[in-house]
Amino acid sequence: MNGFFQYSRKMTGVAGVLLGSAISFTSIPLVFAQEKKPKKLSIYDDPTPEIVLVESPTKLEQDIRKTRTKIAQTKNKFEYNLRGVINKWIEIEQKTEKTIKDVIDPRERFMPEVLYIAVAGLAGTIAARNRNILIRIASPVIFTIAASYYFIPQTSHNISAKIREYEERSPKFMKVHESIKNTADEVKLKFDSIRNSKK
Repeated sequence: MNGFFQYSRKMTGVAGVLLGSAISFTSIPLVFAQEKKPKKLSIYDDPTPEIVLVESPTKLEQDIRKTRTKIAQTKNKFEYNLRGVINKWIEIEQKTEKTIKDVIDPRERFMPEVLYIAVAGLAGTIAARNRNILIRIASPVIFTIAASYYFIPQTSHNISAKIREYEERSPKFMKVHESIKNTADEVKLKFDSIRNSKK
């Protein structure tokens, strides 16, 4: 019996070890080591890895970068505004050119008549040289307008229509224009009557 107990104790110990190892085996995850075949060793040294130096910009470089950026932005804004001014100027030129083409009558000769009108304006200055200041200022204008209605009547009419169009916004100028036109018509009638009487 003694031998049986010893045998059962040994078996109990073995069973305990097996049970303990089985429990610990199930609680620990298994890791399998997979080996690759070792590479054949090279007779040369391993290549040295390339060293890359990353330079951080200095404060001076950062300040220069900020300044250049601000200058570039200012330049772009200036160019944009300049383009806007140029476009407005071109638009004004086109409107002026269209207005001039609308005003000038192509059937009338322009060159000698403009010279005659300029001479009439100068004659108005000479005629009023010993008069008071208002007559000295008004007479060249009146002579020029009267001569323009005589030498280039259709163009003068177109100019007065265009001025009237602008004057409709301000009635005070309309009265002045009407009085100048009436004076010019009277001068033209007198000049025509003198010219017809000489023939």
